[in-house]
Amino acid sequence: MYNFVKRTVSAFFLMLVCTNIFAETFRIRKASSVKLSGDTLKSESAELKISDALAVFLPEDRTYLEGIELTVQIPKIVADWRDSVALSIYNGVSPTPGSTQIDYNGSKIFVTPLPTKLTWILQIPLTENFKSATDDGYISSMNTIPDTTRGFVFLRFQPAMKGVPDEVYDSVLNVSAKPILKNKGTLKLSVKNLQGENVSSEIFIDDAPVNLKDGKILLTPGIRTLSVQNSEYRNEVRSVMIERAKTTEVNLTLKSSEPTITVSAPDGTKIFLDEQPFFTTNKEIPISEGEHKIRFLIGGYEMTRLLEIQNGKSYKANLTIDLEISDE
Repeated sequence: MYNFVKRTVSAFFLMLVCTNIFAETFRIRKASSVKLSGDTLKSESAELKISDALAVFLPEDRTYLEGIELTVQIPKIVADWRDSVALSIYNGVSPTPGSTQIDYNGSKIFVTPLPTKLTWILQIPLTENFKSATDDGYISSMNTIPDTTRGFVFLRFQPAMKGVPDEVYDSVLNVSAKPILKNKGTLKLSVKNLQGENVSSEIFIDDAPVNLKDGKILLTPGIRTLSVQNSEYRNEVRSVMIERAKTTEVNLTLKSSEPTITVSAPDGTKIFLDEQPFFTTNKEIPISEGEHKIRFLIGGYEMTRLLEIQNGKSYKANLTIDLEISDE
């Protein structure tokens, strides 16, 4: 008897595999739905009976989404009746799944019997680069990418054999779905000058040149070194923390490569730059590249320094007067 049932079940699944490229019309008892997030690993659950379906709706932004992980809690009576229930996944399902809609049309792209386990995980790839898990009876992976142009993945449970007890048909499956996210984060970079104009620059990540698309690039999470270079401006270097499935925004304002100097001194100090009176203190001002002399006069004291000014650097000349008191 068991061999007869086994042959019947095998023929059933062979028939499903052979006809999965054709659209079919089918009826279910009820359709449930869950909606996934595109940037968190939060799972959403639903309870289904053997003749029910589940629509897993996907987020609009799928930048980080590379798959879906379904966890099915299988009642013992279903697990004991091996190959009694099948899980199928469809493409091109219409109409859009709803709680009151029971008649559908679609093309079956995947079918498998539920295993003889109380907990089973199925991973559904959504990208070509998806790395499938090793099929060990508890975790299985599809080798087909479903069509998600309509924004959802549709799966259906159905009886796969006759003669099973009513307890199997009345069983409740707890199904949870969660996103499988890429191990990537986004760097969003804005580079402007002091006038607020966008500046085209060479971008380096960890000393390697990169190209940004719309000011964005996907990176492996971790601390990354960002370098922005432009011959007309000073180079900017930042350490940036990239988080998985998150966007890190960096806004840089580039300064001119022309060198600057800031001079400060106590009130009453006479200042000379290259023997010309200097009156602009505590403010960054441009200075030409090359050698310069700065001289301070305060009371009867004079102090002179020579400065070798280099392009792309800022300098500070600060005259301080210290008073030291000691006790012996």
